[in-house]
Amino acid sequence: MGGLSKKAYQLEKIRGLHELPYLTLDGGNLLFKQERLSPGLLRQAKIAAEGIVDSYNLMGYDAVAVGRYDLAAGLSFLQEQAAGSKFTWLSANLVNKSDEKPLFSPSVIQKAGNLSVGIIGLTEYDGSLRSLENDAAVLLPWQKVLPELVADLEAKCDLIILLSNNNPKQNEEIAESFSNIHIIIQSTPHSRNIAPQLKNNSLLAKTGKQGKYLGWMLVSWYKSKTWGRAGAVKDLALKKQELDGIIGRISRIERRENEEELAKNSSYQKLVSTRERLLSEIIFLENELYDLREEGQAPSTFENQFVALDINLPDQPDVEKIVSAVKQKVNQEGRNQAAVTSQTSSGSELMTEELVFAGWLVCAECHKAQTEFWQRTDHASAYQSLVGQDQQFNLDCLPCHVTAEYKEIKISDDETALLSLPTKLQQIGCEVCHGPGKNHAASLEASAISRKPDIAICLRCHTSERDEKFNFDNDIEKIACPAGRRSNE
Repeated sequence: MGGLSKKAYQLEKIRGLHELPYLTLDGGNLLFKQERLSPGLLRQAKIAAEGIVDSYNLMGYDAVAVGRYDLAAGLSFLQEQAAGSKFTWLSANLVNKSDEKPLFSPSVIQKAGNLSVGIIGLTEYDGSLRSLENDAAVLLPWQKVLPELVADLEAKCDLIILLSNNNPKQNEEIAESFSNIHIIIQSTPHSRNIAPQLKNNSLLAKTGKQGKYLGWMLVSWYKSKTWGRAGAVKDLALKKQELDGIIGRISRIERRENEEELAKNSSYQKLVSTRERLLSEIIFLENELYDLREEGQAPSTFENQFVALDINLPDQPDVEKIVSAVKQKVNQEGRNQAAVTSQTSSGSELMTEELVFAGWLVCAECHKAQTEFWQRTDHASAYQSLVGQDQQFNLDCLPCHVTAEYKEIKISDDETALLSLPTKLQQIGCEVCHGPGKNHAASLEASAISRKPDIAICLRCHTSERDEKFNFDNDIEKIACPAGRRSNE
């Protein structure tokens, strides 16, 4: 959630900078990071989702598509959130099973200046008639719901936007089928940004998932209702770019030479002649485009940017307060869960003999030099970094700050077990990289332990969303333990 306050700040900045009519939209998969939530994660995830809705309310969003991930806590929970949302949740194909009536608004018409903009939401359909919420709801394919809906909006709107969390191939098929859907904003479970690409008469665009970037588009929309970077529009842009370069070269020469030298400089005179020619051609093209616009034939244009929501960017104070309050509420919920666990088990911590991991203290008995080196790394204080932020009971954070998982081996399938780990596992210990050490400690066999972690182990936590600067080849050297024999040999 940390990027929400930075997104809010950037939205305010962009709106103030351009002072133009705007719409603020989201393609969906907003509330949760996965399609299914285990019972242990459900309570904390719901608290975070409620905070996201509150933040979007404050940021002034106009519409959000219902994504499959948004249904992770159940249809009823999402409907409760929609009832308290100031923006419209959209899905044209999530319907009641009995009568196929939409469970959310299929579309909404918003005003943006003088334009009427129709906005449609589409929830990902994977080809199966998958039932939801005790078989009360189903998802329909886009082929069944879009034709009539698009035709209706075309008669009422100047511009039609589709918010879709279908996969890119399906969105391209939609673009090929509907030349009157002008913009498709995608929300798929992939992290990278996709700059707008023209397919038929639709611009397909996507911003990286989970709030790492803010994407915005400046649109000049004309009566032609077609996109174009060809003809006069393209020529004008190229000639302006060429003119900028010529003017720069002329300025550099004028700074070096006096008027008498400039008069004799044939290269300079040629540049001046080129500048005058370009100015004349630009004026001609601008007049041509003006006439096309008046006649309703000028192609529409756009500019697109992605703003990286870097940790150093400013925060919007009101949204920052929401995020801070949610984090504390999530942590308190985890604390409560831990208290319940301690009351129902034999102690406040998991029984050591039942654990697959031995803990770093067992490793230290033989590997003193390596342990001393590890204690100086950030891995050793990973759990304490959560304590410092009062987030040590946040199940969204804990898995990457404790010793509880190695490849396919886990302490428990129940995430709430992480709330009651013994102290010796409350850090990124030796076994996160080298595997469970009980057998190795008992047998001293090298085959019972992995000497060097592979990249997949690191990428479990050092994902592009959490650590975009991570480089395995460089970073592995920073945490590589010093070579040496066991201290008891």
